[in-house]
Amino acid sequence: MRQVISALAVLLAFNVSAANAQTAEEKNVLAANDAFDKAISARDVPAMEKLWVNAPYVVVIHPSSIAPVVGWESVKKTFVDQAARYTEFKVVLTEPKVHVLSPTSAYVTGIETFEAKRTNGEAATFSANTINVYEKRGDQWLLVTHQATPIRKP
Repeated sequence: MRQVISALAVLLAFNVSAANAQTAEEKNVLAANDAFDKAISARDVPAMEKLWVNAPYVVVIHPSSIAPVVGWESVKKTFVDQAARYTEFKVVLTEPKVHVLSPTSAYVTGIETFEAKRTNGEAATFSANTINVYEKRGDQWLLVTHQATPIRKP
Protein backbone atom coordinates (compact mmCIF):
# COMPACT_ATOMS: atom_id res chain seq x y z
CA MET A 1 0.00 0.00 0.00
CA ARG A 2 2.83 2.38 0.85
CA GLN A 3 4.36 1.76 -2.58
CA VAL A 4 1.07 2.59 -4.29
CA ILE A 5 0.73 5.84 -2.32
CA SER A 6 4.36 6.73 -3.08
CA ALA A 7 3.84 6.00 -6.77
CA LEU A 8 0.67 8.12 -6.83
CA ALA A 9 2.46 10.97 -5.04
CA VAL A 10 5.27 10.90 -7.62
CA LEU A 11 2.78 10.87 -10.51
CA LEU A 12 0.80 13.73 -8.99
CA ALA A 13 3.96 15.78 -8.40
CA PHE A 14 5.08 15.14 -11.99
CA ASN A 15 1.68 16.14 -13.39
CA VAL A 16 1.54 19.33 -11.29
CA SER A 17 5.06 20.37 -12.31
CA ALA A 18 4.34 19.52 -15.96
CA ALA A 19 1.16 21.60 -15.82
CA ASN A 20 3.10 24.54 -14.35
CA ALA A 21 6.02 24.22 -16.74
CA GLN A 22 6.17 26.71 -19.58
CA THR A 23 6.70 25.58 -23.11
CA ALA A 24 9.56 27.01 -25.14
CA GLU A 25 7.09 29.12 -27.13
CA GLU A 26 5.49 30.50 -23.97
CA LYS A 27 8.95 31.50 -22.75
CA ASN A 28 9.67 33.15 -26.11
CA VAL A 29 6.42 35.13 -25.96
CA LEU A 30 7.17 36.24 -22.40
CA ALA A 31 10.67 37.28 -23.50
CA ALA A 32 9.13 39.39 -26.27
CA ASN A 33 6.73 40.89 -23.73
CA ASP A 34 9.60 41.70 -21.37
CA ALA A 35 11.51 43.36 -24.22
CA PHE A 36 8.46 45.55 -24.90
CA ASP A 37 8.21 46.58 -21.23
CA LYS A 38 11.92 47.46 -21.23
CA ALA A 39 11.71 49.42 -24.49
CA ILE A 40 8.64 51.38 -23.41
CA SER A 41 10.21 52.04 -19.98
CA ALA A 42 13.32 53.38 -21.70
CA ARG A 43 11.13 55.47 -24.02
CA ASP A 44 13.16 53.83 -26.80
CA VAL A 45 11.02 54.14 -29.93
CA PRO A 46 13.61 52.54 -32.28
CA ALA A 47 13.73 49.49 -29.97
CA MET A 48 9.91 49.35 -29.91
CA GLU A 49 9.81 49.55 -33.68
CA LYS A 50 11.74 46.25 -33.82
CA LEU A 51 9.14 44.63 -31.52
CA TRP A 52 6.02 45.46 -33.55
CA VAL A 53 4.67 44.16 -36.84
CA ASN A 54 4.93 47.08 -39.24
CA ALA A 55 1.45 46.70 -40.70
CA PRO A 56 -1.78 48.65 -41.14
CA TYR A 57 -3.68 46.32 -38.78
CA VAL A 58 -1.66 46.84 -35.58
CA VAL A 59 -3.56 48.52 -32.74
CA VAL A 60 -2.72 50.28 -29.50
CA ILE A 61 -5.13 51.47 -26.83
CA HIS A 62 -3.21 53.42 -24.21
CA PRO A 63 -4.74 54.20 -20.81
CA SER A 64 -5.29 57.76 -22.05
CA SER A 65 -6.68 56.74 -25.47
CA ILE A 66 -10.15 57.89 -26.38
CA ALA A 67 -10.21 55.54 -29.38
CA PRO A 68 -8.06 52.71 -30.74
CA VAL A 69 -5.00 53.85 -32.67
CA VAL A 70 -4.66 51.74 -35.82
CA GLY A 71 -1.74 51.25 -38.22
CA TRP A 72 1.95 51.13 -37.46
CA GLU A 73 2.76 54.76 -38.33
CA SER A 74 -0.04 56.02 -36.05
CA VAL A 75 0.92 53.59 -33.27
CA LYS A 76 4.58 54.63 -33.53
CA LYS A 77 3.58 58.30 -33.28
CA THR A 78 1.83 57.61 -29.96
CA PHE A 79 5.07 56.20 -28.55
CA VAL A 80 7.06 59.18 -29.88
CA ASP A 81 4.54 61.57 -28.31
CA GLN A 82 4.54 59.61 -25.06
CA ALA A 83 8.34 59.70 -24.84
CA ALA A 84 8.25 63.50 -25.22
CA ARG A 85 5.71 63.93 -22.37
CA TYR A 86 7.79 62.17 -19.72
CA THR A 87 11.29 62.45 -18.29
CA GLU A 88 10.97 59.10 -16.52
CA PHE A 89 8.81 56.16 -17.39
CA LYS A 90 8.58 52.65 -15.94
CA VAL A 91 6.17 49.90 -16.95
CA VAL A 92 6.14 46.46 -15.34
CA LEU A 93 3.68 43.69 -16.15
CA THR A 94 3.02 41.67 -13.01
CA GLU A 95 1.69 38.13 -12.94
CA PRO A 96 1.79 37.72 -16.73
CA LYS A 97 -0.24 34.87 -18.17
CA VAL A 98 0.76 33.69 -21.63
CA HIS A 99 -1.55 31.88 -24.02
CA VAL A 100 -0.16 30.43 -27.24
CA LEU A 101 -3.15 29.97 -29.52
CA SER A 102 -1.40 28.60 -32.59
CA PRO A 103 2.10 28.35 -34.00
CA THR A 104 1.81 32.02 -35.05
CA SER A 105 -0.48 33.71 -32.51
CA ALA A 106 -0.34 34.31 -28.78
CA TYR A 107 -1.34 36.82 -26.14
CA VAL A 108 -0.20 37.88 -22.69
CA THR A 109 -2.42 39.30 -19.95
CA GLY A 110 -1.55 40.80 -16.60
CA ILE A 111 -1.60 43.90 -14.44
CA GLU A 112 0.65 46.66 -15.68
CA THR A 113 2.05 49.07 -13.13
CA PHE A 114 3.00 52.46 -14.45
CA GLU A 115 5.24 54.99 -12.72
CA ALA A 116 6.35 58.13 -14.50
CA LYS A 117 7.40 61.71 -14.14
CA ARG A 118 5.96 64.23 -16.57
CA THR A 119 8.14 66.95 -18.06
CA ASN A 120 6.56 69.42 -15.61
CA GLY A 121 7.81 67.28 -12.69
CA GLU A 122 4.39 65.87 -11.82
CA ALA A 123 4.33 62.16 -10.86
CA ALA A 124 1.95 59.76 -12.52
CA THR A 125 1.20 56.29 -11.14
CA PHE A 126 -1.54 53.79 -11.82
CA SER A 127 -2.24 50.16 -12.65
CA ALA A 128 -3.93 48.81 -15.75
CA ASN A 129 -5.40 45.54 -16.96
CA THR A 130 -3.28 44.76 -19.98
CA ILE A 131 -3.36 42.48 -22.98
CA ASN A 132 -0.58 42.22 -25.55
CA VAL A 133 -1.29 40.23 -28.70
CA TYR A 134 1.57 38.70 -30.67
CA GLU A 135 2.08 37.35 -34.16
CA LYS A 136 5.03 35.12 -34.93
CA ARG A 137 7.11 36.21 -37.91
CA GLY A 138 9.93 33.79 -38.66
CA ASP A 139 11.30 32.96 -35.24
CA GLN A 140 10.31 36.26 -33.61
CA TRP A 141 7.13 37.09 -31.68
CA LEU A 142 6.02 40.63 -32.60
CA LEU A 143 3.27 42.80 -31.15
CA VAL A 144 0.11 43.46 -33.10
CA THR A 145 -2.00 44.85 -30.24
CA HIS A 146 -1.31 46.49 -26.89
CA GLN A 147 -4.21 47.53 -24.69
CA ALA A 148 -3.87 48.92 -21.17
CA THR A 149 -7.12 49.78 -19.40
CA PRO A 150 -6.69 51.68 -16.13
CA ILE A 151 -8.00 49.92 -13.05
CA ARG A 152 -10.57 52.18 -11.48
CA LYS A 153 -10.66 52.50 -7.72
CA PRO A 154 -14.09 51.66 -6.27
